[in-house]
Amino acid sequence: MKRILVLTLLVVCAGFTIQSCKKDNKVSQGQMEVRMTDSPGDFVALNVEIMKVEAYLENSGWVTINESTQEINILDLTNGAEVTIASATTVQPGTYTKLRLTFSGENSLSFNGTNGLNTVNLSFSSNVSHQVEVPIHCQVNSGVTSSVLLDFNVGSSVIQAGGGYILNPVLTEISDPDTGVQGHVSGTTKAAISLSNASHNASTYTNANGYFLIKGVPDGTYLLKIEAKGLGEVVASQKSIQNVTVSKGQIKSLGSIQI
Repeated sequence: MKRILVLTLLVVCAGFTIQSCKKDNKVSQGQMEVRMTDSPGDFVALNVEIMKVEAYLENSGWVTINESTQEINILDLTNGAEVTIASATTVQPGTYTKLRLTFSGENSLSFNGTNGLNTVNLSFSSNVSHQVEVPIHCQVNSGVTSSVLLDFNVGSSVIQAGGGYILNPVLTEISDPDTGVQGHVSGTTKAAISLSNASHNASTYTNANGYFLIKGVPDGTYLLKIEAKGLGEVVASQKSIQNVTVSKGQIKSLGSIQI
């Protein structure tokens, strides 16, 4: 399973279109904001520490958006939850094509094991700089606010190696956060939700009240799969819904689903 991490970049002269930027003409100067959301993994907590966020201005170079260290539990960012990880109010207008996140070595993973809850430190991948670059497309204009939304794929970012785990953050830009599906699952206290077709996969968990939201998926026809989780994250029951049609610019409501 994966999780989405939303990063919001604020730039005093930035503005994302509906595809990659969201404009707010009330701002007198350009702003850039980076938010983060998450696609779920089968873990209890994934705590990461982000030390620096930068954006790459085409034909110019890297611009620092945030240098304040912050610790985030990625698994808190589900069902549309987001966190702002960077903002700047004096960013030069232009086209920004990449984000660069610098992580510390203070990252940990918690999961349910045979003897209860286990928490382990995460070694970073072989990238000694602890930096991850994410391709984006954001046209920053003077006098508007830009917002970048990133997806943190937990399932692909945490790798089991030998007797431990390695963190290799996999992040992508969510270009269309207004397209997706939502619904409610009854008959279980926790369920994993996956949405897939031949070219795209996304997933989340239901919240404490049974609701789920998956956004940022391309329009198309999908298979929705629901897996009710029992003790020890064991799948207790499951249900599939074929031919779920997702239309661009809409969050499709599936209503209440009994499992």
